[in-house]
Amino acid sequence: MSCDLTDPAILEAYQDIISGTPTNWLILGYHDTRDKISLYSRGTGGIDELTSNLKEEVLYGFVRIEDRFALLAYVSEQVSGLRRARALVHGKAVGALFKASSVQINTSSLAELTEERVRTRLGLIDGPPTPEASSPVMPSTPVAPTGSPVPAPRPATPVSPAHVAPAPSSPAFAPAPVAAPVAAAPIAIDTVVQSVAEVPSSPSPIRTGSPRSGLSTPRTERQLEIEAAERKVREEMERQRRAEAAKRQRETEEREAREQELFAQKQALELERKRKEESDRIAREAMKKQLIEMERLRGSGLSGYLTIQVAGSPFWKRRFYVMQGQTVSLYRDEIGRAPIMELKVGGQVVHIADASLDVLIPNSFRIDFKNGDSHYFFSDSTKDKEMAIAGFMKCNESA
Repeated sequence: MSCDLTDPAILEAYQDIISGTPTNWLILGYHDTRDKISLYSRGTGGIDELTSNLKEEVLYGFVRIEDRFALLAYVSEQVSGLRRARALVHGKAVGALFKASSVQINTSSLAELTEERVRTRLGLIDGPPTPEASSPVMPSTPVAPTGSPVPAPRPATPVSPAHVAPAPSSPAFAPAPVAAPVAAAPIAIDTVVQSVAEVPSSPSPIRTGSPRSGLSTPRTERQLEIEAAERKVREEMERQRRAEAAKRQRETEEREAREQELFAQKQALELERKRKEESDRIAREAMKKQLIEMERLRGSGLSGYLTIQVAGSPFWKRRFYVMQGQTVSLYRDEIGRAPIMELKVGGQVVHIADASLDVLIPNSFRIDFKNGDSHYFFSDSTKDKEMAIAGFMKCNESA
């Protein structure tokens, strides 16, 4: 339940107030946010002007009266219990920021924010005596120990030093010496007990004991309401924490499940790719053997059409090729007499790979040569592509 007090206007107004400038009050509020507190207003008209700017919401005020400062926490009666509890916690944070304050006044009634009342709280006006100070104090009276006879009260009679009435002589009582004048007779224990019993009793507020001082402090209905609201806030925060933890756990499990699924898919794709490469390699090896046998029997090599993009050129050219021995001859067409270009393939090929993703053309492939050149090709069909690759492999191995 922490709050945001980073608005620079807050400290600016606070410094103006405590440094003795004409500005002597400010008001902070939330501006329809949950935890961000910012400056609402400031002025020079004192406590009366401050209270006239209060609204029916949670607000914090700071005012200078003479050389003392008061922090005000105003919580309207229309504010919910949850916001009241939050205001109690945030009020402590505001008080920690406004270190010059001599007193903090928490109220929900504008009647308690008159200048006279605030001056009294600041000690600038002697306030009415507290109930403890105005309660009668019983005079100290010597009390006889338990079990001792207590003399009955008797009126004080002035005694003249010149004449003392003789006491009647009796064999049971001896005359007593004359004592000094008595101002007041001692009070009997029974009389004190009766007087205390006759004092009317009044209902006492709920008190909570202090473990340190042994004294008790009254807990008002407002405090009970705030404690209930704080307890509700803690319960709600605990519920949200558990829900957030469960959500994070669920998201973690879902993410791990997706990662496992993607890993399984990746493994399956990798296995499929390797299977296909092995299948293509076996098929090309078979084609290569057929080409070698055909060239041996007929004396002619593989021929057909390829579209080629030679290294360093942005253009594609369709050419008729003839593979003989270690050389691939490229002609303008199948009736051309002289080749336009010849590729010395024998022992020069480093790698042959599919290029469909590189050039975005179906049935395309790339051949990397030892001199660093890379030529791109594509055929009219998948069968023509596989046959051409097998022919390049045969030419490369003929060296």
